[in-house]
Amino acid sequence: MKLAARQDASQLASIDDRIMPLINIVFLLLIFFLVAGVIREVEPVDVDPPRSMVEAESALAPLTIYVSADGRLALGDDVLTDDAFNAAVIESVAADPEQSIRIVADRNVDSAKVITVLETLRSAGASRVKLTTQMQAAP
Repeated sequence: MKLAARQDASQLASIDDRIMPLINIVFLLLIFFLVAGVIREVEPVDVDPPRSMVEAESALAPLTIYVSADGRLALGDDVLTDDAFNAAVIESVAADPEQSIRIVADRNVDSAKVITVLETLRSAGASRVKLTTQMQAAP
């Protein structure tokens, strides 16, 4: 009886010794991908910025405006109607006229919509506006 119990205990120890390195590797890979992963903000509307030879992506600005291809406007995380957008922009710019404002517009949006957003910002008193683009591959 004692001999059978010792063999079972030694077999279990042997299995544990073989699995432990695998568990260590799995945890190390998990930690690597958590640290190496890129965390970025989720855009409230789908936006594919225009391409340019120079990447003009500004650092995170306190105020970010998104303009989707179908003309929907988002201020930060909130998708707004045109009237609500205008009121929110005026209120945000009035709080701090010198703040940096970033516009992320889709490449297929009607340029008149972007001009309307720029005019709203100008009339609100904004002075630091940046348009975000993506770097295009070299020809």
